[in-house]
Amino acid sequence: MAGRTQVVSTRRRKKPQTASVLGGIKGTYEDRDNDYVCPVCFDVIDEAHMTKCGHSFCYKCIKQSLEKSNRCPKCNYVIENPDQVYPNFSLNELILKFKGKQTEKKRKTERTTGSSLAELVELLSDDIDLSNVNFLLEVLASKKQKLEADGQFAESCILKEFLQQVRQRKQTQLDQLMREISILDADCQAVEDRLKEQHLKLTSCPDHLVPNGFEPPQPATILDVACDEGFNSSPKVSVPSQAVEDRLLSVTKASGLTSYSQPPYLQTSLASRRKKISQHFEDLEQCYLTIRTSGLKPGPEGSGQGLDEFTNCLSKFTRYSSFRPLATLSYAVDHFNGGSSIVSSIEFDRDSEFFAIAGVTKKIKVYEYDTVIKDAVDIHYPIIEMVCQSKISCVGWSSYHKGGLASSDYEGTVTLWDANTVKLWSCNVDHSIASLEAKANVCCVKFNPESRFHLAFGSADHCVHYYDLRQTRQAVGVFRGHKKAVSYVKFLSSEEIVSASTDSQLKLWDLKRPNSICTFTGHTNEKNFVGLATDGDYVSCGSENNSLYLYYKGLSKHIMTYKFDTVRSVLEKERKDDDSSEFVSAVTWKPGANVLVAANSQGTVKVLEIV
Repeated sequence: MAGRTQVVSTRRRKKPQTASVLGGIKGTYEDRDNDYVCPVCFDVIDEAHMTKCGHSFCYKCIKQSLEKSNRCPKCNYVIENPDQVYPNFSLNELILKFKGKQTEKKRKTERTTGSSLAELVELLSDDIDLSNVNFLLEVLASKKQKLEADGQFAESCILKEFLQQVRQRKQTQLDQLMREISILDADCQAVEDRLKEQHLKLTSCPDHLVPNGFEPPQPATILDVACDEGFNSSPKVSVPSQAVEDRLLSVTKASGLTSYSQPPYLQTSLASRRKKISQHFEDLEQCYLTIRTSGLKPGPEGSGQGLDEFTNCLSKFTRYSSFRPLATLSYAVDHFNGGSSIVSSIEFDRDSEFFAIAGVTKKIKVYEYDTVIKDAVDIHYPIIEMVCQSKISCVGWSSYHKGGLASSDYEGTVTLWDANTVKLWSCNVDHSIASLEAKANVCCVKFNPESRFHLAFGSADHCVHYYDLRQTRQAVGVFRGHKKAVSYVKFLSSEEIVSASTDSQLKLWDLKRPNSICTFTGHTNEKNFVGLATDGDYVSCGSENNSLYLYYKGLSKHIMTYKFDTVRSVLEKERKDDDSSEFVSAVTWKPGANVLVAANSQGTVKVLEIV
């Protein structure tokens, strides 16, 4: 090898050594012109054929691609007929010339290498004496030692660079950890100061002013102390760890605070909240660090806002622990024999007095909320019932007209109703006033609650599109991250969107950021529309295991679930075995209340209170 290299270097400039490209495999590097590479197989085009949109492919590649999809693999242009591909003779001629040049270049390289080997063999085959042989051996041995030394030097250099990078990363992690510890220490001190103030307020309260029969709340240890203002007197909960308890108890003694006995109601509440915190500890830790390290300074200057924000988050997370059913309704046509009666949409009116239920039975049923939850019987009847011509996909109440109701059906028809008179309204317009071009099927549309010009829609291209109706040529933002079609889009606020997809994920988006800020997982959703609702802090969705899931917007895992019973009719009182085909199909949130209305594919509608 050494002799071969020396001979070549004396005749022509030495070429730079090319690196391995494909997965580190040698010989995968080739000097290719991108103009001659097929976008499908990434090889030089063979039998170039061109589509109507002007892109060229291998004949075999484009044929196989059009058998699976009628779109151009390069630009997604629709090709109506697979036979609409034509030979590209000009490109074929250029490719033949290109291949000829590559073949000639390879032949010259092989010829040069072959001549070098021939010269070396000829040199060794001549009659040479022993002294020359010894000299050649010394030269080869010296060259071998040099190559080995060069190899060891290169290995040492690589090892040094690797160790330096590892140390740099660990140092960065250490710096981050020290910063987090500093913030934690500052927050602990701030909480201790706050506890001292609360302790003084509690001890200064005269107990004799409390009427007989009432037990005044007693201050507990720091671990179980009752809590910050603004949380409906919700107690602040610490992590259920013995080490943390010991630490906090020591802080109690150091601060001069006396330990008090806990009232029973506080013990029960704290036990439930500790359990929830332990189940979501990693998510809560990440939430705390994200809030506290996002540009806030440690210590008194930056401790207030970030700590209060996380305390608010912790309070909302631990506020509810279960679902309490208030009423059960049936959307089924036959209340006694049951049957599939999928509910596709549930919506409250603007004053939350009535809610409408619609679905595949082609009926819109309107119920009065107060009557439903106060009625003692199990069977409830709607106050109004409207019949459509096709299966209903969605309903929505007007936020301006009290009885205004709109519905859309599977035939693509949008109908306006007057729920008070059960009559159709006319918009006096026979065509749309604007059109947004989407390259894929649109699954859902939602207006920004604080802007009449902005709307978001989810589509089958796995994206959420956000538009300004004053500039419809281009989207304000396109949010990518889902792996399948986006089935629902809801606004948590004017700046936050939550989307649901059939990839079994919910994603939270900030309209000012291109990437999602949180991904919610736990439910199952692969093929059906399962509903999505939010009140601004909590997000609820259905699942294909016949359950309702509740998420808090700051945590990726669900905090509660409610399982629907598999009951075929109202006459069945016993719960049957789970049916894998049943799923929760619709859900809505009662505005201004901790009440959800959800329905499943059997037409069972549940009014649930979160407690």
